[in-house]
Amino acid sequence: MHAMARKNDPITSHQAADEVEASGRAASQRHRCLLEVWKKPGQTAAEIAVAADLQRHVPSRRLPELRKDGLVTNGPVRQCAVTGNPSLTWLPVSGHPQAEGNR
Repeated sequence: MHAMARKNDPITSHQAADEVEASGRAASQRHRCLLEVWKKPGQTAAEIAVAADLQRHVPSRRLPELRKDGLVTNGPVRQCAVTGNPSLTWLPVSGHPQAEGNR
């Protein structure tokens, strides 16, 4: 897994993605988000940020990376308790070997 920047993002975004990955911060953030999804499935990214004591934007970046790796999936849209907006929820993927081994 690797923090991503879009193809047409500026070079600074690609450099930032490389730095956050090289420093280990991205892996740590993914782990904290994944643990929170396992602990309380069905939270929004903003709710996960609050529960995991992360900056608001962090889960919004890391959860799609976890989804791409098959560890989480999207649940239904509901009103977020933090933002008050309709938001995607996040659920663990059952049967994933890494998910099952770390619970």
